[in-house]
Amino acid sequence: MLSLANERLRTAGDRDEYVYLLEAVLAFEGVVGWSEELAWGLTNEEYEVSCPECEAGLFVVIGERGFFTTSDDYALSDDQVEAETKPLRPAHPEELDGIGRRLHDTALADGQRDVAAALTYVFGDGTCPDCDTDFSVAARISADWSAVHCPVPSEVSCP
Repeated sequence: MLSLANERLRTAGDRDEYVYLLEAVLAFEGVVGWSEELAWGLTNEEYEVSCPECEAGLFVVIGERGFFTTSDDYALSDDQVEAETKPLRPAHPEELDGIGRRLHDTALADGQRDVAAALTYVFGDGTCPDCDTDFSVAARISADWSAVHCPVPSEVSCP
């Protein structure tokens, strides 16, 4: 299955198919967490996380609506009441390591520049709009599953 998923990954027809196949490859390799969380956030263009300081529920938005964090339900905001947001800070591709580097390099090698760009935000940093605490987006995405599966809760690249 891993071989077939890798083969199909190289010829995926669209962005969403590519992201799901990338997640499938991770699952077949036994990569914990990212094999269950990667595609949902990238295809829906948001991850739901909590602030590491004030524990506010946050949306990390990565897509057509922009690249930001908010604690407001931005999808329901209208022109008269705009959600308070803080811009995301993408990781510099050359500074990525571990699973972030691997996913980014794979997407680039497969000609999936949009996915590679989105991954710089997934492995970049955000700020809580409620308390101004800076945080690693990947660490917050992985906070729920890393405590169960990883020996070091802040480690975002554990297999």
